[in-house]
Amino acid sequence: MYLFFAIIWGLNSKNFIQNRTRIFFYAVLFGLGLEIFQHVLPFGRYFDWGDFVANSVGVLFGVFILYYIKKKLL
Repeated sequence: MYLFFAIIWGLNSKNFIQNRTRIFFYAVLFGLGLEIFQHVLPFGRYFDWGDFVANSVGVLFGVFILYYIKKKLL
């Protein structure tokens, strides 16, 4: 999910090459925030470092894929 989140966000960005680190860090912080909310809110879910790492790796792959796609197109 985070791979597609990063790709869609990068496609929407006017200057992806300059904003790729910002997209990466904000998407990772978004994933961390959701994990924290899962722990705090009473919905029977809990914080898991494995989910956070998987989310971050998905964002990283999404940014890399989009970087190479944009590089080939330009």
